[in-house]
Order: sequence, then structure tokens, then C-alpha cells
Amino acid sequence: MVNACLIISLLSVLLRYGQSVTILSLTVPEVVKADSEVILDCNYRVREWERSGLVVKWYIDGVHLVYQWIPPTRSPQVLGVLSGYVNTTYQVKGGPWEKHRAIYIPRAHPQLSGRYSCTVSTFEDEDTRSATMIVWAPARYMDLTYHRPSEHLVNITCLVGYTAPRPMFTLYTRVPNGSRYEVDVRGVSGGVRNGLWSVGSWGLIVWADTPPETIIECTVSLPGTTHKQTISKFYNPDLPIITTTTTTTTTTTTTTSASTTVERETARQLSNMSQRNHDRGSSYYDNPSLYGTANSGTKSALSSAKIFSILFITYIPWLVKGPA
Repeated sequence: MVNACLIISLLSVLLRYGQSVTILSLTVPEVVKADSEVILDCNYRVREWERSGLVVKWYIDGVHLVYQWIPPTRSPQVLGVLSGYVNTTYQVKGGPWEKHRAIYIPRAHPQLSGRYSCTVSTFEDEDTRSATMIVWAPARYMDLTYHRPSEHLVNITCLVGYTAPRPMFTLYTRVPNGSRYEVDVRGVSGGVRNGLWSVGSWGLIVWADTPPETIIECTVSLPGTTHKQTISKFYNPDLPIITTTTTTTTTTTTTTSASTTVERETARQLSNMSQRNHDRGSSYYDNPSLYGTANSGTKSALSSAKIFSILFITYIPWLVKGPA
């Protein structure tokens, strides 16, 4: 009889501990546009007998503590990346043990993207739930350019500024008959500042295969969102060849011969091959055999780094100073 009573008492205690802390629901929006109002809510249940040890904590990416509240009287503490973004006077409906469980962000910023975890703990138990939030921002700047780095190739470069998350690029050409052809992305370069990306991407097309009145096009998409932006430009084949051997640009008149036919075919193959060189960290602009042949034995094409540097020099204000 004594043993039975002891067993019942132990089961009662274990059951009581097992149900002491429970997160009932976690509300974290999956996708949010920048500057939107956001509420991250962690609805929990704690037994009355254990409230004295209650602590509510929010983390980003599992390790960075960004919000802490010790009920019922203390004000919440905002830390790390959330500092300056949270209105700590916000309260949810409920008693003093729940009022500051939620995070109210009046204007979300892209640098607040991440995986949010709410942890509710007491002296005896804790519960945790997590969810990911993406704060996206459309590009504030977008441009599409093209130039001719060799006799047989044309470079298409797409630039975007102040967008989030890191954009993905798709380049196209649309010929006069309406057919649309995707251009392989050969390289991507840029960086992030305060959660906003300024990035450029480029690809190659064959000059001889691209007729006048072709439309070149760039579509930028933001991973995890449905947002896309597209920019188009009419193509003009009357382009000077940019070289490193002279300080001025000149237009080269080409003639059809067996050697130029081979050169064009080589350029065509390079334009259509996979991105093996890019994956190794090199570029088609650094191929001496291609540009030596195309420019009568002189390596006159700019390296990818030099070409990209020239393009970005024009846009120093939006890369260095940041958005207005």
C-alpha cells in the first residue's frame, strides 16, 4: 500500500513537471517587405506554481540573443541586431506574465532576416520553437549595359543596388522574330552593407549571331520571395572593341575568311559552354588564346576584374555612400 502511494506521488510530480512550460504557438511571418510592421509572438502556457522562475528569450540563428524578458515587472531587454528596431512598450492582451512575450517591430529592415527562436524557461523546464523570416527590399537602382571586349563577343552586364536578400540574375536576348534565348551568367560580383546588396552579373553573346533590333534583358529575382524586376534595352551592334593596349577605343572592320570563321565558332562555343571557368574562379576574359586570335596575336581584352571595375567606378556613390 505504501509502495503504491509512493508510485502515484512520483507519477504526479513527473506529470506536473512535464506540463510546466509549453509554447502553444509561434507567430513569425515567412516573408515581409522592408519597412512593414511586424509582430513576432510566442504564445505559451506556464503553471502558476512555477511562474516565479519564468524567462522569455528570443534568438536569431540559434545563438544570438536579441530579446529577453523576465516577467512580470521588468521591461524587456533588446540586444544585438534588433537594437533600435523594437518598440518595447508594446503589450499583448493578457496578464502581467504574458504582456511582453511578443516583439513589435514598427519598420522591418532586411538585416533582421534570419531564423527566430523563442525559448520559454523556468527553474525546472523549458520549451523552444523556431521559424524563419525573410525581410526583402526591391532594388532601388537597376541598370543594364553591354560592350564588346573582343572582335567576336559582346558582354552583357546587369547591375542592381540596395536590394535584399542577395539577388539572382537571369539574362536573355530576344531576337526580332520574337524568340527568346537565355544567356549563361558567367560571373557575379558585389557586396552587402547593412543587409542590402549591391551586385552585378555578366554574360557573353556572340557578336556575329546577334542581329540588330535584338532586345537584351535582365530579370532579377529575390530568393524566398515572388518578387522579380526586369529591365530591357535595345541592342546596337555598332560597338567599338574595348582594348587595354590603347587609351582610346576604336571600331574594327572585320572581313569574312576561313580564320575568322574559326574564331567566331570558337567564340560561339565559349559563349554557350557551362560555367566551369567561373566555378574555378577564372573568367572568359582571361583566356589568352581566345583574345590573342581575335586581336591579331595581341591580348587586348580586359580581364573580368578590370571590366567590372570600370563599370563600378561609375557607380561609386551607390556602392560606398549608401542609400540616401
